[in-house]
Amino acid sequence: MIGNLLNRLLILAISILVLLLNCHESIVEPQQDGNLLPNGSFELNNQPTLQGWHLGNERAAELVNQAAPNGGNWALQLTSDGAPTTAFIYTPVPNIKSGDIVRLSAYVRASGNFPGTGIIRLTVGKSINSGSIKETSSSDTVWTRISIMDTVKMGMNDTLWVILSSPVTEIAPFQQLFDLVKLEKVAK
Repeated sequence: MIGNLLNRLLILAISILVLLLNCHESIVEPQQDGNLLPNGSFELNNQPTLQGWHLGNERAAELVNQAAPNGGNWALQLTSDGAPTTAFIYTPVPNIKSGDIVRLSAYVRASGNFPGTGIIRLTVGKSINSGSIKETSSSDTVWTRISIMDTVKMGMNDTLWVILSSPVTEIAPFQQLFDLVKLEKVAK
């Protein structure tokens, strides 16, 4: 009886250990509050990450410890790099249909020796460089929430893209900070 109980406890302990070892997948950011983006605060477990985002130019994007209020610890800093700029990041948004109404918002702040304009953009098309574009921007030197709304019009094989970008420049390396980026469906 005691041997049988010990065998069951040993099997249970091994099962729990196997489960713990196989649970190494990380969740980028829980989609609480209806955010359709995978990582709008650029951090996971208080560590900076661009997980879920694609980079235009790796050297133009940096995660800095200058978050917006209530934005955790980290923010994205983009530094303009010329014309056309490659200082942008983007992510595709799945499960969007034509006719959906979406709102993109972010906290943006101009920073550095050459404060620039932070741009948030919604693009619908087969790539980030094709299709319709709707955008807004801010050049404030304090954290400012900006947002845009759009009724998505998608053709066959189109994707909705969210793009965060620095401005085109030939003058100076403008810098912008982004945090708390959120995309949500708005009720019709």
